[in-house]
Amino acid sequence: MKHEKVAFIGLPSVGKTSIITLLSENRTVTKYDPTIGINFGFVTLGECEVSLFDIAGQERFKFLWDGFMRGAKVIFVVTDSTPKNVLNTRKIIDEFGNKPNSTVLAIANKQDLPGAMKPSQVEDILNVKTYGMVAVDPSKRIGMCRILKKALEQLIIKSSN
Repeated sequence: MKHEKVAFIGLPSVGKTSIITLLSENRTVTKYDPTIGINFGFVTLGECEVSLFDIAGQERFKFLWDGFMRGAKVIFVVTDSTPKNVLNTRKIIDEFGNKPNSTVLAIANKQDLPGAMKPSQVEDILNVKTYGMVAVDPSKRIGMCRILKKALEQLIIKSSN
């Protein structure tokens, strides 16, 4: 079985832990507890075991990001779809989004909230492929697994060329 690493980064309280919990435990997070350091989970997608790392978004933990992103085939930058958060997330992509041998994608989370920017609007600002998400909706798990699997498959195709 092939093993891959995927990292989730973003500002505090955007849903990184909720996404990992949904993917790895097939349950939703109902209460916000800030991540201290990292959270992680695992999901099996076909013949691939995927390690999911959620890195704390608070400023004091940003020094950890480079180390935990090392070796990640896919880096998901998560934003909560508010204009302010999306603009601040652009800064994260500028600073951390150019890792060799990695694909950077964005998740526009909290699409269920009033005033949420559409994923296409978020993508225009972030300049990376962006997927809409509602991490507290269990029906979104299958779609998120498909997004993750497709990203990993495209990397395999890219590396074999």
